Amino acid sequence: ADLSWFVLSLGAAVTQAAQLAVVKGRGRAIPPLVIVVWTQMVAVAAWLVFFVVSGQPFVRPGPAWPAIVGSAILVIGMNALLARASARGDISIVGPVFALSPVFTVIPDAVLSRTLPSPLGWLGLALSVSGTVSLSGGAAGRLRTLLGRRDALDALGAAILLGLVAAVDRWAALVMGPSSYLLCSHGTTALLSGLVAAAVVPRDLAASVRPRNLVTLIGHGLLGAAGTAMQTTALTFAPAAYVNAVRRMSAVIAVVLGATLFREPDLPRRLAAALLALAGATCLLLTT
Repeated sequence: ADLSWFVLSLGAAVTQAAQLAVVKGRGRAIPPLVIVVWTQMVAVAAWLVFFVVSGQPFVRPGPAWPAIVGSAILVIGMNALLARASARGDISIVGPVFALSPVFTVIPDAVLSRTLPSPLGWLGLALSVSGTVSLSGGAAGRLRTLLGRRDALDALGAAILLGLVAAVDRWAALVMGPSSYLLCSHGTTALLSGLVAAAVVPRDLAASVRPRNLVTLIGHGLLGAAGTAMQTTALTFAPAAYVNAVRRMSAVIAVVLGATLFREPDLPRRLAAALLALAGATCLLLTT
């Protein structure tokens, strides 16, 4: 158990980076909204299997319904932005920027609990911001250039939404239990995103059942479900801060995959930025 939490958390990091690579390598022609629909449907199927196999009782949402709907809306936006960034941009940019998500949990925590980061937390903020600056090359003009990239802006938006999702998920999971909440959350997200996709991109949604698209979408969804399962299991062996900190290694893995699979440029600089973002995320998470 001493090492299993680390192995499982690292596995979750690998699956998260692999999802970015799958979208860029095979899913560029698939609208992000369709990717969200299938990812959530696969997650629902995985959690239904979990309840059947484990025999764990399902807890009704009750007062958690507003949180479930709110989370679903945030997740749709987050996953759509992340899928668009991965498909149209460099995953070696997307990974490090998305790793900034712990930074955006600071403001909700300060508002809701009236707490500010500890000295270690402030160090984490500084390291995370330094990683973003180094990703741009360090100069103010280059930072503006980075923030002018569509993939970087999409990843930043996804990171902000993830910070909000984490706050909502934490509250609802305490009310219902993680398993019941995740089933309801994924189910609601699948339903809402499916309705939107049917109205906005009906032809693309229908085309998603073609064999090539189906393999891509189910593979992407299974990677997400596997990552969640590994992370959830790791949380039974180690504190959440440790598990989430290791999972942020997906930023580093994304940089390496981008360079090796897609020949994305500036490997040394992007790798250094990812490591700084990882260090900052680790400091922030270890303060929780």
